[in-house]
Amino acid sequence: MGFFWSFLLSYPEVFLAIICFFCLSLFRLIRQCQESAIPVNWPVVGMLPFLVRNLYNIHDKVADMLREAGCTFMIIGPWFLNMNFLSTCDPATVNHCFNTNFKNYPKGSEFAEMFDILGDGLLVADSESWEYQRRVAMLVFASRAFRSFSMSTITRKAGTVLLPYLDHMAKHGSEVELEGVFMRFSLDVSYSTVFATDLDCLSVSRPIPVFGQATKEVEEGMLFRHVVPPSLWKLLRVLKVGSEKKMADARVVIDQFIYEEIAKRKAQVNKKSQGDVLSLYMKWPMDPNMSEQQKTQFLRDTVVGFIFAGKDLVAVTLTWFFYMMCKHPHVEARILEEIKSLQSTRWPGNLSVFEGDMLRPAIYLQAALLETLRLFPATPFEEKEALDDDVLPNGTRVSKGTRIIFSLYAMGRIEGIWGKDCAEFRPERWVSKSGRLRHEPSYKFLAFNTGPRSCLGKDLGLSNMKIAAASIIYNFKVELVEGHAVTPESAVILHTRNGMMVRLKRREPTD
Repeated sequence: MGFFWSFLLSYPEVFLAIICFFCLSLFRLIRQCQESAIPVNWPVVGMLPFLVRNLYNIHDKVADMLREAGCTFMIIGPWFLNMNFLSTCDPATVNHCFNTNFKNYPKGSEFAEMFDILGDGLLVADSESWEYQRRVAMLVFASRAFRSFSMSTITRKAGTVLLPYLDHMAKHGSEVELEGVFMRFSLDVSYSTVFATDLDCLSVSRPIPVFGQATKEVEEGMLFRHVVPPSLWKLLRVLKVGSEKKMADARVVIDQFIYEEIAKRKAQVNKKSQGDVLSLYMKWPMDPNMSEQQKTQFLRDTVVGFIFAGKDLVAVTLTWFFYMMCKHPHVEARILEEIKSLQSTRWPGNLSVFEGDMLRPAIYLQAALLETLRLFPATPFEEKEALDDDVLPNGTRVSKGTRIIFSLYAMGRIEGIWGKDCAEFRPERWVSKSGRLRHEPSYKFLAFNTGPRSCLGKDLGLSNMKIAAASIIYNFKVELVEGHAVTPESAVILHTRNGMMVRLKRREPTD
């Protein structure tokens, strides 16, 4: 060490050159950080400062990053924490991983552990387990009993719960937090569709049921798991503290509700099936080698997946849809003209409800919903894990075990994918010259996934949203409260950060 200092004192110009080198390097990194959307790869901590600094608007920052990087970029985490992942919004890469080389990109064990609330259900399963569950789910969704029951449930809930609640708020001139309303309504619909039992989430005088609060706690916990090192949240889980304790408590509540519903249904052996999810799955011949406990666990994992998959897509999309209606009144006016010519059913309170089949001609309404999903996908990202080494279509080499995060939010905002007007809300892009819906490849529009894992509930979800959206627009004028900012929350589900405060006005028959 003494020789080193002696050398520097003998050659001060070397010492000065070293200091200048480090200062210039630091200056270059700071300038890069200020002028570019590309994260700086800092020593030791990697790109963690970028993630932490932009935590509250991460989706937009990732979109800016991918736009500048050419749609694909490797995020480097802190040393030794296993937080590296590849971020992309390239449709060719999506098609490669979700379709042509599907078997090399399962959800992965890390994904299943992050979403352990889903057990071994369809949403997290891989290989043979996924294939079996997918086959059964396809038969359930295709059954006439399920479609009839689910559509009648949506219509009934809109007429007896959603519209009366909004009418009550409109008569009192109250401000309404619309996303909260849709979350309750969607949870109500999902719970009834799964169990043929009403949860009554939208009662004017009652708070949100503990089941609904528990699902919210779980979603917040899953977000935390995505933004911290795996070792940290796993340690918190072992210690049962912080967000992991909240998740564990919420899971107890969810499981209690679900196991009680399963037990009640098993006790009603002679009850005629109504076409709800639980009834249809209980009728399905299971593996005779499974114990009764394993069968019950399978039912539990299945219905949890149905509830979580269904409620958020509908609620979040309806929220952003009506935000777009508030910002684009000419689109709302065109939808209103379109549905005025369609048949609706009159419910108590002089409220009109549209049924799913009656809305088939409402092309522009569906186009507006698809455009909402393009810009505000309910699940803003998907993730996969490479099973073996691979080379992506753009030449990027992927090593075994690499996590790939696909940004759906960014995909809708890239000019090379959707054109120069990609940032604009234009339902017309979904309507062909002949007036029909325009088809876009699912690997370009990933809101309902693509390939073998494409969403089985796409048609049901769209029908649900169309019924709710058309019925609300026909009966009410929705106006955003002045000065209220609506921005995306950084979460695994694209909620609004501060909710969506609106006022409602009943439309006159000639309106």
